[in-house]
Amino acid sequence: MKKLVLVALVLVLALPVFASGAQESAAEAYPSRNVRVIIPWTVGGMTDVLTRPVASYLEKHFGVPFVVENKPGGSGVVGSLEIENSKNDGYVIGTTSMSTVSAKYVSPVYPDIHNVELISQVITIPATVTVNADSKFKTLDDLLAYAKANPGKVTNANSGAGASAHIYGVYFESMAGIKVNHIPYAGYVEAVTALLGGHVDMTNIPLPDVSAHIDSGDLRLLAIASAERHPSYPDVPTLRELGIEAVMGNYSGFVAPKGTDPEKVRAIDEAIGLAMQDPALRKFLIDAGYQPVYLNRTQFAEVITDAEKQLDFLVNDLGISFVDD
Repeated sequence: MKKLVLVALVLVLALPVFASGAQESAAEAYPSRNVRVIIPWTVGGMTDVLTRPVASYLEKHFGVPFVVENKPGGSGVVGSLEIENSKNDGYVIGTTSMSTVSAKYVSPVYPDIHNVELISQVITIPATVTVNADSKFKTLDDLLAYAKANPGKVTNANSGAGASAHIYGVYFESMAGIKVNHIPYAGYVEAVTALLGGHVDMTNIPLPDVSAHIDSGDLRLLAIASAERHPSYPDVPTLRELGIEAVMGNYSGFVAPKGTDPEKVRAIDEAIGLAMQDPALRKFLIDAGYQPVYLNRTQFAEVITDAEKQLDFLVNDLGISFVDD
């Protein structure tokens, strides 16, 4: 009888230990069910194309579904607000881009990048300095020397006043210390067509929209506005290398609702870091015209801060009024 009492007492005392261990195991098992991945833009768009292979990698890594949901509307506003307002239990993540930062300048209702937890940046889409292959400007120095000697003579094709390529053009102009003649077109396609036809001297349109013509030999890439050289064009210098402090273009990364457990954010961040080292995934992104750039949440925050400063400078110092394109 005494032995039975002793065994019972041992079991009673051990129960809290077992329970504690079970709780710790449950806490470690993240994620244990479906994770929603909200894309604030349409199927087949820039962010959709790059997000799906990353989500697929995360599925394999964690062994649970990462379910991609496109929530377009308001140039990213609708989906971005849904990310902000979702439950912060670690089972909702989403994507963000420069549009989230610039939305306050173009929309009466807009998301706030400070209302989410940053996870990782995964790509950058750099603006360029691109000319026709037959241009007399063989280098960026050639273009700058002519522009400085002939203010307003260099024509720069953009995607409409206040649209992205115009913003890049104005920022480049300011940072380079030159004056150019900005020529608006209905969009990227029309602006690139004008450059191909020799109707304008240059454009700052992002790489994915000019790369095919660069590869075909119809256009010449003088410089790229990224922090590092692009893997597809290793011989093309960055603007920074050429003495112009301008990193401009778009970017994309992952975020989570504000207040998401830092350990869960860290887990997703580390997995994304592994995904961005995957050769097949990197090749896919590069072939699509993107520049894979993995940055953790701290580094990503620096990119966001720089973007906010750049947009503030454009609006408050240069008087640019943004429009969506």
